[in-house]
Amino acid sequence: MDTQEKNEAKLIAQICKEMGVKHSLEDKLFKIMERSLRERFQKAFTLVRNGAVKRYLFKPSGRVIWEVTGRKSSYQVMPHTDFCSCDDYYFRVMNSEKQLCYHIIAQRIALALNEFEKEDHHDRDYGKVTKKWKRTVK
Repeated sequence: MDTQEKNEAKLIAQICKEMGVKHSLEDKLFKIMERSLRERFQKAFTLVRNGAVKRYLFKPSGRVIWEVTGRKSSYQVMPHTDFCSCDDYYFRVMNSEKQLCYHIIAQRIALALNEFEKEDHHDRDYGKVTKKWKRTVK
């Protein structure tokens, strides 16, 4: 992983903070993201524009889970731990080839732009919502 890739999480955090002020992605910031993240930014931005990011809010606990629907499936994203349940995370992020998969990038952009679907659930429904991400081992 080169120095630019090691700093991508910081770059994304900084840009998303700026985007969050106006809930818009200015051309200058768009170009920086495009230049730094290349194809992953394009994929992430497309997901956001296509409404593929969803936030589940559980009440009364306030627990939040994010879902990003990619090409093959829906993935659980936990932004505070930089975790995603996709294969790219397991093969590239965990092997230190990249810091973030494009699903995590999409979640961060969607949050900054306030462009995501919102679903509220009672805490008792947590298991029902999360069961789609649980893999059974045979």
